[in-house]
Amino acid sequence: MLHEHLALTKTEAVDMLTKKYSDSISTMDEIEKQALGMADYMTYGIVNQFPANF
Repeated sequence: MLHEHLALTKTEAVDMLTKKYSDSISTMDEIEKQALGMADYMTYGIVNQFPANF
């Protein structure tokens, strides 16, 4: 999951540097979806590790 996120981030940076702004926006949308998925996954793990606190 993290490697995919880093690959998308690199792609977005290359798109910006090569002035492919349309592609950059599309990639950023994918990064956002992926980051939200990572956040959900981490939250699920924290809640399961400390269920008495939730």
